[in-house]
Amino acid sequence: MKVSIAIERSIQVPAPVSRVRELLTDLESTIGRFPKLRKLSRIGDNAYLWEMKAIGSSVAGIAHEVSYAAQYAVDLDNNRMSWQPLPKHGNARIEGVFGLAERGGATQISFRVRGDLYDVPVPFMYRLVAPPFIQGKFTRLVDIFLERTRESLVDGGQH
Repeated sequence: MKVSIAIERSIQVPAPVSRVRELLTDLESTIGRFPKLRKLSRIGDNAYLWEMKAIGSSVAGIAHEVSYAAQYAVDLDNNRMSWQPLPKHGNARIEGVFGLAERGGATQISFRVRGDLYDVPVPFMYRLVAPPFIQGKFTRLVDIFLERTRESLVDGGQH
């Protein structure tokens, strides 16, 4: 079953953009904060293959190990990083944008992601509820990622 996801979230951190900008230049550390990431492999310049642990519910029989590759583009002039899916890698196509905006002495971090997960094993009786359930699981992972990112900046930039 194909499941589409679309998530937009943001969080404010008490640090200036000039300090938060390191998130855009240290891709591996930034990506590495994403929960359920089992393995991150560099497959080219600013291109990575993500392999995630199972996401879902063992009780409902919905568990999917998402993997996908993306090419990342960093635009420091506009304080943003974006990524586009690379074909022929994994079982998902995910694209997104990670942006920073000055808010007084603080920084607003915005995260937008959308894409499709393919071959999601969903028992027939759960096919109607699976898409919103999986969307909710991914939204929670994004929230944890943003919180981990905020904590790394508040705790003195520890990675």
